[in-house]
Amino acid sequence: MTQVASAISGCGGLRTKAAERSFGKEHAQAGQTDPSRTLRLACWANLTEVRGTLQHIHDFLTVQDLPCETVDDLDLVLSEALSNIVRHGNMGGDGRIDCHLVIRDISVECRLSDTGVAFDPSGAGLTAPDPMAFSEGGYGWFLIRSLTHHITYARDGACNVLCFSILRCAGCGSEWCRAACQ
Repeated sequence: MTQVASAISGCGGLRTKAAERSFGKEHAQAGQTDPSRTLRLACWANLTEVRGTLQHIHDFLTVQDLPCETVDDLDLVLSEALSNIVRHGNMGGDGRIDCHLVIRDISVECRLSDTGVAFDPSGAGLTAPDPMAFSEGGYGWFLIRSLTHHITYARDGACNVLCFSILRCAGCGSEWCRAACQ
């Protein structure tokens, strides 16, 4: 796992206007984010590296002012998305995955980019798999869609770019969260 200290680095620094819009206009402007609320990591596309990256992200999230439910949702979504990249990206362990997280007032924004084969998830996980089919897989994209507030995918040259946000107030039920998350 490698900490990336430069600007959003995904896929060698490639950033399209569409990817910037989906990650948030205010974030595309330099200097707008408190560095203690931003995490940038890169890892190789293998499950051992992904496990270490997920642990590093979890450690970062637990010292932020986030509800436990939000941290749990982020852990699950990131675990699903990153393991999907490794298992289905056909990179043979040599590909790079870049992760960028920004803690905002009402959400956590995430941007994942990788050099794997193109995969457009626009039709994946729109409905829950039939539990009576006793399938070992097929639940990942349904879970990702169920737990994220906003999700976009773009293919940028040789890179997949997945951006999503998860609301900070996931399930807490407070009046402030109900108002902020509408």
